[in-house]
Amino acid sequence: MSGSRGPRYIRVRYSRPTSFLMTGMGGVLMVVAALSLFMPFIPLLVPIGLAGLALLGGGLRSFFGQRYLYNPSTGGLTVFMAFGPGSRGLGAPKGERVFYDGRRIVRELPDGTRRRVSSTGTNRADLARLVEALPPEHGQALTER
Repeated sequence: MSGSRGPRYIRVRYSRPTSFLMTGMGGVLMVVAALSLFMPFIPLLVPIGLAGLALLGGGLRSFFGQRYLYNPSTGGLTVFMAFGPGSRGLGAPKGERVFYDGRRIVRELPDGTRRRVSSTGTNRADLARLVEALPPEHGQALTER
């Protein structure tokens, strides 16, 4: 009997301080929007309320959601946005190569240019597991060019 259960994904969560900061800022902006109902400058209510709602929703989502999902078998890295339902795929499925260059996570586009993958606001222990699973900079390319 083989011990394989299918692909093992590496999940990288948001850090707790980031989640608390986003939720707190969203709450503060919602209070400011509510207070502006009683003040003469009503036009501030809508943009401040929308920003507060987005930050509050993103902060609450970051407590339970994930920032990155890496599939080692395909080399695909999915980035989940804190605000809204969006996600973005990076890596081999798009003809890119995602690797660790010794200092940061980088994606190499099909034309050879390199872009840094942000690790701001991530759980450091989860990020260390992701870095360990990523191929080195000069490793074997994941896709044929």
